[in-house]
Amino acid sequence: MRSEKWKMGNWQCGSRKTVAFNFILLCSMFLLLSSCGYNMVGSRFLPFDSINIKHIDNRTYEPRLEEKLHNALSEEFINQGIKAEGPSADITLDVVITRFELGAIGAVDESVREQQIIMLVDIKVIDKDDVIEFNSMGSPVLITFQTTGTVLQTVDLRDRATIKASREIAKDIVSRIIMNYAK
Repeated sequence: MRSEKWKMGNWQCGSRKTVAFNFILLCSMFLLLSSCGYNMVGSRFLPFDSINIKHIDNRTYEPRLEEKLHNALSEEFINQGIKAEGPSADITLDVVITRFELGAIGAVDESVREQQIIMLVDIKVIDKDDVIEFNSMGSPVLITFQTTGTVLQTVDLRDRATIKASREIAKDIVSRIIMNYAK
């Protein structure tokens, strides 16, 4: 005959009904506490499904910066399930690159060995009735590249870092737009 109590290591548990009740109670408490108002916001709940990225105005002396940012924005919107279309899109994105600088962050014997990219953009999201502005948006993470090696290698690393900065800014822009419409 089976005992009403069974052992797990050095622990003694009550009847199986008590264990099942405690397990269900624990799961219920977990679900109750974990549902404290947070939810995932996706693009399928947005009031638009397409965006027109107008010509990006590059007010810096950095060549082809607008192309890199336009590609990064298009890619990020598509990754979020939002179509990048022409003038027939639901909303329009107006972007102005206002600042692009290189800053020295590491030097050895008065020779710069590592630089950071500082890039700022102003954004206008133009909906049918509203205009939402985000000013002086930069990369949320520090983007750096090393300047050791040949000039050609340094230029290549700088170009890669510029593309990375554009992608980080694009991710931040898209997430702010989604969060703004998710309210």
